[in-house]
Amino acid sequence: MNPLRRLIIPGLILLIIVTFATLGYQYLEGWSFIDSLYMVVITLSTVGFREVHDLNTAGRLMTIVVIIFGIATVGYTVGQLIEMMVEGQIIGYRRKKQMKQRIAELKDHYIICGFGRVGHQVVIDLKAAKIPYVVIDSKAETVEELEPLGIPHLIGDITSDAFLMEAGVKRAKGLIASADSDAANVFVVLSARVLNPKLFIIARASSLHVEEKLKKAGANRVISPYYFAGKRMAEIAIKPTAVDFLDSILHGEHVQMEMREFIVNGSGLLLNRTLAEAQIRQKTGSHVIAIKKANGKFNLQPVADSKIESGDILVVIGTPKQVDSLEKMVS
Repeated sequence: MNPLRRLIIPGLILLIIVTFATLGYQYLEGWSFIDSLYMVVITLSTVGFREVHDLNTAGRLMTIVVIIFGIATVGYTVGQLIEMMVEGQIIGYRRKKQMKQRIAELKDHYIICGFGRVGHQVVIDLKAAKIPYVVIDSKAETVEELEPLGIPHLIGDITSDAFLMEAGVKRAKGLIASADSDAANVFVVLSARVLNPKLFIIARASSLHVEEKLKKAGANRVISPYYFAGKRMAEIAIKPTAVDFLDSILHGEHVQMEMREFIVNGSGLLLNRTLAEAQIRQKTGSHVIAIKKANGKFNLQPVADSKIESGDILVVIGTPKQVDSLEKMVS
């Protein structure tokens, strides 16, 4: 709510007092409108100027009423204004309004529901990939962390349809339910799926038995951090060199590589060509490591005569510059 609304009632009272006193001086003293209004203003402002004209008894009584009620109202109004300025309510309201405007302009973005340990990492990766997103979290202290970074955010109930709508769930590309509570994630998934049936939803599950519930609620993918953490530790124990190699390729400090996927549409340069004919590696330097066909099947070992058809999804690996070059060929 706009904090200036707090000034509406005292402002109306002050207007009534000014109008009543101005008309009173005109009627009781026979003064002009300007003289009457001037008398009211100098009385309320307590500047100490002398009266416009000598007052009779009725005029003096009128002045006493203006002083008692008018100055009290002015003092209350000014006090409210100072309080709002000291507490930063006006600045805070402007920031919230600007934040809502930024969120309203987002399109094809991701909504992150829950800014806990998992949500933090999601934000880091989306920011690194330059993918637009907005965070919804119920903790008030989240503002202190996100606002200085300029990250779009909403503070409130992450399961609320109103907050999901404000976050642009109908315009979003995907939603990540990353709350610490399984129950909250189930409600988020249910609400988001109803509001946008086409939304791609990824949900966090604290335990494996919750995965089925989240999928029934509408999640496209369900991730269990503890399951994947255990699996990752086992892989490092069994094949440490292989894991180190993949990490150095995808997450290394010196060799910056990334894995990306592209959907082949009906107007791209790659349509109905084989990998040999498309010359993706020769022209861009990117490597096609897998092709997901339109029917959902994977070609995990694409070769030179593997044909690229409409609706295929190419999974490629390369430097950011190389995959950007490929994106131009696909679009």
